[in-house]
Amino acid sequence: MIIWVLDSESGIKLLYKSFLKTDADEDIVSGFLTAFHHFSVEEFHQSLESIEMGGLRWTYTLEPKFRLLFVAADNKNIKTEIIKGKLNVIKNSFIKQFKSVWEKRGETWDGDLNIFSPFLTTLEDYYHQWEEVESVTQVADFFDILGIFQQILILLRNMVEKRMYSKSKTKILDRIEEEYNRISEKDEFKEQDELNNITFSKDSWFNLIDINLIKCEKEIVINFLKSMVKSVVRILMEVKGRNNCLKYFSEEKVYGYLYNNMKLLKDLALDMYFLETFLIL
Repeated sequence: MIIWVLDSESGIKLLYKSFLKTDADEDIVSGFLTAFHHFSVEEFHQSLESIEMGGLRWTYTLEPKFRLLFVAADNKNIKTEIIKGKLNVIKNSFIKQFKSVWEKRGETWDGDLNIFSPFLTTLEDYYHQWEEVESVTQVADFFDILGIFQQILILLRNMVEKRMYSKSKTKILDRIEEEYNRISEKDEFKEQDELNNITFSKDSWFNLIDINLIKCEKEIVINFLKSMVKSVVRILMEVKGRNNCLKYFSEEKVYGYLYNNMKLLKDLALDMYFLETFLIL
């Protein structure tokens, strides 16, 4: 796996780490990746998410609020969802660690880039943890599952940010916070320490970070995520109405995402859960 963290506007490389043998010049590739991303946005009016190039599968995740572009490349036999799931973990952890730097510098990443170097140790810890997990057959699909829930939660966040007026947004976030606290205190969940790494705040939304896949109980984590997503959808419908929400789900491409990943959802036995959650079958 090869990882870049870039300033999405300037293309400046904040961080780079390669766990694969490569002769590529990391600075030249950084500029190319940013240019390719800008071309995708300008020509196709959307951020590039995944391509195959040079014998590798490349996955992009844009975080526009913090002007960051996260890119990961891995072998073509690795599923896009797995790479994207890992990249989202990296993104959330990086922002959590360096958000204060961004704010202190006046919402810019300009300055001494050495401040980001300690995150290389974090990347190494993640990589070794993932290597260990991927050697265990019974949790091999966990990255797919986490990646799907991460993406669905991102789409729901976009819906709240873009479609809600201030009053509705405040009401929705207050109720989601109450529901998150209520579900977290259920007996079946509060004994699972790894669930402490699935966090919610009204400012930063949901973060799925630092989950140790070896230590956690997979089914409990999945049931927790199912409960949270279903609760978020229910709250949205109660505040904005069912018909409005079905319209918003379509506009924010929730249905497109589910349709494009239906085979994977069936393989993971999540297809009926998401259809029931978003279509109220």
